[in-house]
Amino acid sequence: MYYFVTLLFVILSAKASFFDVTNMCWVIIDIIFLWVGFKKARFHKSDVELFGKFSLIYITFCTLRSVFLIHLPASYYLNDVLFLFKYVFTSFLFCAVLRDQAIYYLTKVIFQLAILSLPLYCLQLVAGDAVYALGKAINLPDPHFSGYVNFLIFTYVKLHHIRNSGFSWEPGAFGFFLNLGLLMHLVTNNFNFDKRAKWIMLAIVTTLSTTTYVAFAFIILLYFRGRGVKFITVFFFIGPILCVLASMMPFMFDKIVATYNNDLDDMKNIQTLSDWYIQRGETMPLNRFASILYLAGVFGYNLIWGVSNIYNETIPLIKHLNLSNGIFAFMAQFGGIGLCFLMYRCYLFFKKNTCSIELSIYSIMVILISGFGEGIFVTSIILCFLFLYHYSVPWFTNREVEFDPVGPRNSKMVIAE
Repeated sequence: MYYFVTLLFVILSAKASFFDVTNMCWVIIDIIFLWVGFKKARFHKSDVELFGKFSLIYITFCTLRSVFLIHLPASYYLNDVLFLFKYVFTSFLFCAVLRDQAIYYLTKVIFQLAILSLPLYCLQLVAGDAVYALGKAINLPDPHFSGYVNFLIFTYVKLHHIRNSGFSWEPGAFGFFLNLGLLMHLVTNNFNFDKRAKWIMLAIVTTLSTTTYVAFAFIILLYFRGRGVKFITVFFFIGPILCVLASMMPFMFDKIVATYNNDLDDMKNIQTLSDWYIQRGETMPLNRFASILYLAGVFGYNLIWGVSNIYNETIPLIKHLNLSNGIFAFMAQFGGIGLCFLMYRCYLFFKKNTCSIELSIYSIMVILISGFGEGIFVTSIILCFLFLYHYSVPWFTNREVEFDPVGPRNSKMVIAE
């Protein structure tokens, strides 16, 4: 039962299928979560208090912003409140139902879907047209573009025909789920790089995603520090090796520089380019850096507290742009204040499971790097970090630990009597 709940939650979070854009699917999933929670007697008074306190903070923030800072029609404020009861509430229900088992099932489902993606990815490489034709024959409804088919557990995108999109909407987003699954697996399993971690790493390689690889590099650094490797060794030996390897890959440093230069050129002619895409009935894609420049130029200081969950409806041009920087898109929704609050809740989770400020910061960097390249901060799986810290039970809970500055991996552990 818990596995099925987690599978539904991950597919919903992946934003690759009709699940995400169909309100009825959200309602049905919420009802399923509530039914399982009541049937298994998983809900307690503390759960109501947890969500109630968060709701009070959230609604107060949105109200003060709407009244004193952002003077928009009431429909924008109502949509912000709706966000709480649609997106955040679902994440809360998942955490409350799974409780201390949430991370175990999340990593298990992500791992199994990653394994499943590998043979399908191989099939995609040798018979991409056949995979696409099969997807069209099945004809599942999807909200995406031409050349895109989704099978719920796997996605094929013609534009990324040599890259693995897995169960998410594109390779970079799939890489985020893989990195997050690997990160949670390591910090809740004493940093053991076991078979599950190796298979997830193999799936990460197939994404061919620059952002995913950079985030994975931070996971490697976190792994070595979690295993007790001295900081000076990581900084002067392992770190430089990773940088050299990255420089040898054509889609790493060279791609980042090229993307930055292209983004600057796009920003100089954004209106003309947008008009051209509009005439073709398409949206203009803005890369990571161009998305930052555009949102910063349009909203300015408003990015401190955000504009609205539907900020893209405040300016006509934004409707015709496809922004790809998740950090600044989230700041346009809930501001730097909202981003800091979300990252703080993530920090509480990682600090609870590693007992290390340093390792927690590395973990936050993985999430921020992923968000720089993908709009992942409003996915259900990230929003569940608002509550995961409350339900998580660290692996060393039943032990007496002498902690060192890095974390429990290097500590002297004594089994409690």
